[in-house]
Amino acid sequence: MPSETFFRLNEEKRTNITRCATNAFAANGFTGTSMDSVAEAAGVAKGALYRYFTNKKDLFLHVVDALREDTQEYITEFLEKRRGQDVFNTMKDWLVSSYITQERLSTHRKVLCNVLYQESVDFKGEVLAKFGKLSTHYVKLMLQQGIANGTIREDVNLDAAAFIVQCVEDRFHDATTMPFLDMGYSLYNQPQAVIEHKADKIVEIFRRAFGKEKTEPRDNQSGQRNDRSK
Repeated sequence: MPSETFFRLNEEKRTNITRCATNAFAANGFTGTSMDSVAEAAGVAKGALYRYFTNKKDLFLHVVDALREDTQEYITEFLEKRRGQDVFNTMKDWLVSSYITQERLSTHRKVLCNVLYQESVDFKGEVLAKFGKLSTHYVKLMLQQGIANGTIREDVNLDAAAFIVQCVEDRFHDATTMPFLDMGYSLYNQPQAVIEHKADKIVEIFRRAFGKEKTEPRDNQSGQRNDRSK
């Protein structure tokens, strides 16, 4: 947690320090980044940086919080543009946005992947908790909207469904750019048309698992279903 001294800095200085730290952690990982190198890149004295942050872990978790806030803004904007849309179409939009999302959040991914997959640190759980809760929160909001507009069944367990959807969407995005996470679905480095085709198959599974069955309209007078073939 940054000190009060850090928050008394003007916004430009705070942003500059955060950006320089983010770039350093993305390029060199946690273990390969030093407080000295961040201080030099940001144009501040090393002693001053230690007045702002207790240690390198404190600085890193501040970066993670900043990346989390940026990710939250991105997801909020993404969903806001699709307010009122069929929730399953929104799920597909999120799946097929893989390359765009990867590019927009590329620095975020580098910072997180360095720590989670390539380094041995004792605070991985803290990092995962920050982003895991964020993803689940927004997936649950999508499902709640689906219940409200009648596309998702009311008896669906939101916690379980959000967990399943989040896991699939996270792995789908990861598999498009990381071959070691592409477990048999052939997503890695595929063209957009293939990504969309494979997303359709996954969304259809979601629809069958959580969606309401569509009922055919009935004739008002006879009570019989309309025969559209006549």
